[in-house]
Amino acid sequence: MKKIYSLATVVLLACSTSFGQVEIKLWDSGTQSGVGNNLNGEEYTYVASTNGLHHVTFNFKNMAASSKTWKVERYRLDDEAAWSDYLCWGITGDPNGMCYSAQGMPTNPWTSPNAYSLTVAPNGTANLVAYTDQVSTSGTEKYRFYLIEGQSTRVDSVDVTLTSVLAIGDQKQEEVGVSIYPNPVSNVLTVNATGVEGTVELKMVDVLGKVILSESGAPLNKVDVSNFKNGVYLVYVYNKGSLIQTKRIVIKH
Repeated sequence: MKKIYSLATVVLLACSTSFGQVEIKLWDSGTQSGVGNNLNGEEYTYVASTNGLHHVTFNFKNMAASSKTWKVERYRLDDEAAWSDYLCWGITGDPNGMCYSAQGMPTNPWTSPNAYSLTVAPNGTANLVAYTDQVSTSGTEKYRFYLIEGQSTRVDSVDVTLTSVLAIGDQKQEEVGVSIYPNPVSNVLTVNATGVEGTVELKMVDVLGKVILSESGAPLNKVDVSNFKNGVYLVYVYNKGSLIQTKRIVIKH
């Protein structure tokens, strides 16, 4: 029987069917989430009540006594034609990883290239960040992510289901405007929010889920990124505790 865990607006369905060579868990603010809450062979389900970019980060731990060479395979089980998806995949701690756009994953299923296979040491970990860009329609998108060892051996998997249930609150969100520029950026990133009251909170994370910046200020924020490494990052903009914008940016010096 499956256990149900409450995680804000997220429902986690989990039980243990691990193949023993890898441990799959959620990744939250730099650590594995939930002792015993392995997601091997299981389904992670969450509900979105707002439009925009949604993501979940999984951590794969090598439980074997030797190093393993891993790739990842994305299999789209249920598809909303108007939505798109992409993913980032890399060794935990790598500030960039490797990201693949929807155009870069044209087949179903799709497997990451051999050129970016990851070598993971015993007790080492890799992170997979699965993104869904959900437009203004209700619906459900479901993916299965296989962990591939070597060239083609599937050793484990985890499912992701995103269900969109749009609420009246979306109408208020559409009145809020957020512009984030320039993109790509080399020195100073400008975040300008209109239609908001009070301060704006910013959070920036790298593609593997590590928080590298967290600050608050007036609706117009200037962020110095000159000391950040080149790569892809996500900028989250909050007002009064509510997420109002998510933007994917590129830092390039």
